[in-house]
Amino acid sequence: MRENVWAVVVTYNRLDLLKECIEAVQSQSEKCHILIVDNASTDNTQEYCVSLCENDINISYKRMEKNIGGAGGFSRGMAYAVEHGAKYVWIMDDDTIPRPDTLEKLVEAAGRIEAADDHSFGFVSSEVLWVDGQPCKMNKQLTRQPIDAVESNLSRDYGMIPVKSATFVSLLFSAETIAECGLPIEEYFIWGDDKEYTLRVSDAHHCFKINDSVVLHKMKNNEGSNITHDDLDRIGRYFYAYRNDYCTAKRQGLEQFVVYNIAFALNMLRVIVHAKYKKPRLETMLRGRRAGRHFNPGIKYPEVYKDK
Repeated sequence: MRENVWAVVVTYNRLDLLKECIEAVQSQSEKCHILIVDNASTDNTQEYCVSLCENDINISYKRMEKNIGGAGGFSRGMAYAVEHGAKYVWIMDDDTIPRPDTLEKLVEAAGRIEAADDHSFGFVSSEVLWVDGQPCKMNKQLTRQPIDAVESNLSRDYGMIPVKSATFVSLLFSAETIAECGLPIEEYFIWGDDKEYTLRVSDAHHCFKINDSVVLHKMKNNEGSNITHDDLDRIGRYFYAYRNDYCTAKRQGLEQFVVYNIAFALNMLRVIVHAKYKKPRLETMLRGRRAGRHFNPGIKYPEVYKDK
């Protein structure tokens, strides 16, 4: 298990954070190859990454021709890692700062799952804290009760928490899982790609949150997404949220589609009652929902597995 672990870090115009992230990944007790996926940054990210690669054979750099969002960056990066021999892929944003033993704890947990089950694990995820040490609200994971003896035993014996979905802030996958379940949907661009992908994976495999594997998520503030109160210059991003979540809900079935529509109606009501500048917020929500009706991108797979 301790060979061929690749860390995939997706970055865009946040060089100072990227440097801190890479230094933390390089300092892991469990060593790994590092792949930096650069979404066509316009700062000095390219020069920094090229210099890293010249001085460290355990770092690779892949620069996109344009910004394809976090969804595209993770999809391309995970495919590249698997196609170049990774057996395990550890993914994170550039503002993720792991502790020295973060990866080691994930690897240990993945080994326990593989020993307890004939099938490969789906993913194991870290506990995500904000800079003040409190749980990061944006990265709350959807947990559930154990569904079989494997999950019950691992939960009881090691405190591993079964989860259905998580954000792309320190998750470890096996190449076998990526080959079977496919890649994150690149067309989601910046929102909901992690939710859709981890739900897809957890439908087929055991997935757990590992509490003693910890990262800091250096977001500007510890607030969840909220179209009612978010700044106007960020409202356009919510188009992807409502479009992509509509698509995910359709694929999850009738129950989740009903949940999506109830949540949509409640969010509209909150905007109407509590928000300033209601019109652009409501227009963005409705535009995203309309787009979701016809949005149905396919699932892609690493090319190395296309004939298997």
